Amino acid sequence: MSSLRKSSVEDEYWDTSRASAKKNKAFNLFDDTVSVETADDLRKSKRLLRSFDDDDDESTDTINWDGTPSAETGAGNVSFQPDSGSMLYSKSQEKLSTSLSNTSLNNQSIHDVVISNQPKTPQTNDPKKLVEQIQFLQRQLERAKASGGSKIPVDETVQRIINGEQYSLEMYKSKDDKFALLDRAIKLHDGNAITAIILFIKKTIKPSIFNLELQRRPVAANHLISYMKAHFDLKELEDLLGMLGRNEEAAMLKYKQAVSISDAGAKLKSLDMCLRAHFSANPQLSSETPLLQEHIALLERQRPIEDSDRKAELSGTVMMFKQYPRKASILNMSAVTTLYYCCFYHSSEGENHLACPEAIRKQHQLTDKQFVWTALSARARLKQWNGVDELLTTKVIYLKT
Repeated sequence: MSSLRKSSVEDEYWDTSRASAKKNKAFNLFDDTVSVETADDLRKSKRLLRSFDDDDDESTDTINWDGTPSAETGAGNVSFQPDSGSMLYSKSQEKLSTSLSNTSLNNQSIHDVVISNQPKTPQTNDPKKLVEQIQFLQRQLERAKASGGSKIPVDETVQRIINGEQYSLEMYKSKDDKFALLDRAIKLHDGNAITAIILFIKKTIKPSIFNLELQRRPVAANHLISYMKAHFDLKELEDLLGMLGRNEEAAMLKYKQAVSISDAGAKLKSLDMCLRAHFSANPQLSSETPLLQEHIALLERQRPIEDSDRKAELSGTVMMFKQYPRKASILNMSAVTTLYYCCFYHSSEGENHLACPEAIRKQHQLTDKQFVWTALSARARLKQWNGVDELLTTKVIYLKT
């Protein structure tokens, strides 16, 4: 009975093998074209696949040749014994993982690979530790400064400044070395190097020695003056110009500061101080002094006129300001513009009045042509044709021209 069952099982096995061979067109173990090594590899791979199938099945029923069940083997009781086939599988798996890792590395940039392989340095946010590190670095810096070290030649240091490289001027302690740097930079005609060195010398040397040496080097003085102008160190610049004996530049600097003030009262005070401190006491500015005096006088005339007219305009009682509203303030206007304003709004005022056009002409020494043309323009705009005729008949200069 068992022999019959065995023969039927074998027939069934060979039938299924032929069917699967025809269907899948796999290798035939008994084919003459298949070598012994290939057959052995196929046998081992088939054994490996069977072991995987046994692992996937939860349980397998096994019977003897006589048809009686032998035992039940669970998935947990099945053990896998690795052989040469499994070793080949593990090696191929290892090669695959290695190739994948190499592919991932190839996709990464050099920067990412370096960063990923760097050791992680612990970072601390403890303020105490940060303070200790800063103090340690400060002590190291002080030691380095105290020890001095090898001093770089002057030419090399200046060349580093010109090339934009890192440099240090702290190693030059003596006065001769410092001014040797400055002289070398002046010789090379590099403004950045001159400015950097002159600022270093200014901080590390006595003011008396610095001023004396600076007077001997006008090129360095010019660069320092330009630097102070650019950084608006006006007070220090004024002292420097006075020390160098450049009084005209100091006076003009003070005048520019005064006229830049927006408030009329503060501007008037600053101009008066500038006149007394820089212009009146300097014979070299004798030609500019009358101009500044005229500027101050004009501003002193404009202030009360502006205050009075603004109040009259706001009150609304003056018909002239209602019919012709003011478009701008008279403050900081020129003498001719002030004359036109007074001819337009105050043409009938007496000579003792600040807004009298004739008084303005006399004080600011305007020519007759300037006065006649300005007065004609104002009266023509007001359409005061009788006033135009009167002005033309009284001023014969207009007819002569």
